[in-house]
Amino acid sequence: MRPHRLLEVAAVPGILALMLIGAGCGGEHSKAVGGPLNVSVSADRFAGPTPLNVKFAARPKNADGSVHYRWRFDDGTQSEAPSPEHSFPRAGYYTVTVDVRDESGNNARQSLLLGAWPPRQWAEAQTKAVTPAGAKQTEKVQQHRTDVRQAQLLDKVRKEIEQGS
Repeated sequence: MRPHRLLEVAAVPGILALMLIGAGCGGEHSKAVGGPLNVSVSADRFAGPTPLNVKFAARPKNADGSVHYRWRFDDGTQSEAPSPEHSFPRAGYYTVTVDVRDESGNNARQSLLLGAWPPRQWAEAQTKAVTPAGAKQTEKVQQHRTDVRQAQLLDKVRKEIEQGS
């Protein structure tokens, strides 16, 4: 059975917000009755001004026993709570991923794409019509912020590794 992928696009005035759902992968083991482990995830918002404060929830299906959660927030932090809250203080795109594992070793993964925007840019976007050219320019600027943030995070991790050696 192949995992299914579904990409939803939500048009926010002046901003394009994407949410990736269904990028899951079931565990190696299939259950005779309920099928493979899978997980559905949700967030109370997918885009907004910084700091973007988000409440997440994960709901596993067909789990065998207790479930272990590992959320990664694409900013160097993580949580093992089933329904964590997280704040994204810097503007950029964030791919939030949750991995779940049940007592039998079955695994599933889901990801969400969020966008955090500078407050003034977010406020202005709420009053302007979306144009293709404006959306492309906004995406280019936002992707640059994301690239800079990820490069800084990678540099920080490299320095920590070098100091530990």
